[in-house]
Amino acid sequence: MEGLNFSASEWLGAVEDVLKSHLTGENRYTQSFTEDVQAFVHAIDWRTDFWIFGLFLVEFLDLLMVVINRRSWERLAMIFLANTGILYCAEWLNQLASKNWKTFSSQDYFDKAGVGTGDDSAGKREQLVCTGTRQTEATRFGLLVFASVLVGLPLLLCQFLIVGFLLKEAGSMVIQVKRLELKQARKKAKDE
Repeated sequence: MEGLNFSASEWLGAVEDVLKSHLTGENRYTQSFTEDVQAFVHAIDWRTDFWIFGLFLVEFLDLLMVVINRRSWERLAMIFLANTGILYCAEWLNQLASKNWKTFSSQDYFDKAGVGTGDDSAGKREQLVCTGTRQTEATRFGLLVFASVLVGLPLLLCQFLIVGFLLKEAGSMVIQVKRLELKQARKKAKDE
């Protein structure tokens, strides 16, 4: 553990250097974030991959269930456990989808490793994907990460929202208990 003695600022500086080296120079794929998003959106075949809309619907319903049940800690706990189970199985689901993508999708959005990292190099060589469109490796990598982010990020955001609602509920319970204790203490003091 002695080799790990460095400050947070040194660590943040190292992370910043790595990010700058990957987001600029020869590793940069487009000129702006907007171009990245446009390339990503155009790489998806929205007309034939309806399962993506189904996934959006399920995630919206999950968020809706969290908001509707925000005052019921029991239901929030069940939703939290269900989301945790899905997140726990996300890598396995990604691997399963990678093996069977042809049955429900027009192109492979899934990484065979199951974590969205792919074993392709980060070069800019072009390749032909099954839709017949030409894409850069960056867009291909983006599609591999697509499924992981599409499932994981919304569920994680719902998890944080659930934690926030549960903390708010716990805080209101503490306030209620304290008020009852003060009420009983005043009643006891009045009786004496």
